[in-house]
Amino acid sequence: MNLFSKHIQMHCKRLACLILAISMSGLFCACGKKEKKANTDLGDYHKYLGDYYYDCSISAMVYEIPEGEEEPGILYRQVLDLDALTKSCPIPVCFFFYSSMQADVYGIFATMEELAEQYHDKVLIVAIDAISERDLAAAYKIEAVPDAIVIRDNLQLGRFDGASREDWSAQDLAGWVITMVKG
Repeated sequence: MNLFSKHIQMHCKRLACLILAISMSGLFCACGKKEKKANTDLGDYHKYLGDYYYDCSISAMVYEIPEGEEEPGILYRQVLDLDALTKSCPIPVCFFFYSSMQADVYGIFATMEELAEQYHDKVLIVAIDAISERDLAAAYKIEAVPDAIVIRDNLQLGRFDGASREDWSAQDLAGWVITMVKG
């Protein structure tokens, strides 16, 4: 295969992943319209969360009603004490390790936000910048990003190691998280 063919094939894969990420809203779509409650109904783990902060290195994707709004949505809140949050959260916590230095080529953040919204009562997604949080990434043996780890009752239930999978998509990651928190 010549260099031009490889280049075209690479762009086709990226385009296919982008199309899948954009069209994946159907994966999480609920057939019936249910009243959704915000994460604040799930216990007192919120005391380990700080203000709304979209640029911090460890943030929880919480489903809350923004001030001045009527409908809940995903907001990023700074995590003040990750260990205490993990121990006190009544639902599994998914650590989503990413790199702030990489573009979100596959739409993984959009997928994780959809997951956080649709399964807000089943899992709390915590986004962790592996570049800024090198010690934490090392403690969890993160070798490549993105990577996801699901923790329940302060025990690791499973790991989605993107580096060890040959081909995967944002939908595969979301499906894995759903399987982990439902199982």
